[in-house]
Amino acid sequence: MAEYKTHTKFNLLLALPVLLVVLYRFFHVENFNLCIFSVCFAYSTLFMNPDMDLSHQIKLFSLRGFFSLPFRFYSRIFRHRGISHKPILGSLTRIIWLFAFLALIFYLIDLPFEAKGLVRFYHTYQKELLFGFVGISSADICHLILD
Repeated sequence: MAEYKTHTKFNLLLALPVLLVVLYRFFHVENFNLCIFSVCFAYSTLFMNPDMDLSHQIKLFSLRGFFSLPFRFYSRIFRHRGISHKPILGSLTRIIWLFAFLALIFYLIDLPFEAKGLVRFYHTYQKELLFGFVGISSADICHLILD
């Protein structure tokens, strides 16, 4: 099983450039969507990878600890190498978890959070959301390849 640094180097230095070339050359993806894919891939690699089920072991007062804060309780519910290490399904659980965490924050600070707004947002940015999800899932799959 590879360590965090190995996963990070593999994903960011090898897998991401290869995937960007494939998306650009063979699928003719627009630059904006390539940027969305890249940002989501990098965020997932660094702060939302399948090993978030161990996030309670990350030092809280560090950059990685701060960005993995939403997953502190996640690691208490999901066991290591469980659902979190399943392709696509693991990505979905972490996305839903992050969305629920943000919804809770919005609720606590009394920001409006309406279903109509979410549906409108989804319809407006459907393509961008797809590239974001593909970026997250691709990073997770690359992580699982090394495991």
